[in-house]
Amino acid sequence: MSAAARSLTRAQETRTAEQTRNVEPLSLRRVCGLFTTGVTVITTGPDGDADGTTVNSFTSVSLEPPLVLFCLHRNSRLHTLLEQSGGFTVNFLSGRQQSLARHFAGRRATAFEGIPHHFTEDGLPVLSEALAYLTCTTVDIHTAGDHEIVIGEVVDLGVPEHGLEPLVFFDGSLGPLQSGTDRFHHTEQAS
Repeated sequence: MSAAARSLTRAQETRTAEQTRNVEPLSLRRVCGLFTTGVTVITTGPDGDADGTTVNSFTSVSLEPPLVLFCLHRNSRLHTLLEQSGGFTVNFLSGRQQSLARHFAGRRATAFEGIPHHFTEDGLPVLSEALAYLTCTTVDIHTAGDHEIVIGEVVDLGVPEHGLEPLVFFDGSLGPLQSGTDRFHHTEQAS
């Protein structure tokens, strides 16, 4: 462990229980909601028993090996399926898929009914109209508070809906990123 990591760990150990209680869960949720994130649906499980859940706590971890992670609540309905399948798919949603994000955020009897999807050779479900997807093999799971951090190695990927705007989450709302037509156009300054 690096000196910086040890220093942070010691600082956490010296915090009193009273200091920790000052951070209310709803306040933390509101403040963290001001950090703009993309929206994904994590899918897993075999055909006929597959399910998914909406997640915005996703990030790339490493390029070599290709690792990603997401956070899943310990009470999530996906845990059993994730253990059985040994992998998952991260489906990046496009701006037009707000209803899909809400569908997978709620509890419902039929997860994929009426939703275009297919299964990989390894049997993992993929949302066919996602902006992009990463199919992963689960390599590690770490408990952290009321969530688990799920780390996966990317074994397949695709961009079925290239060119669409992504769906983003900000301040408690879902919506398309409105970046304009020249989002990556850099103007040269006159000298």
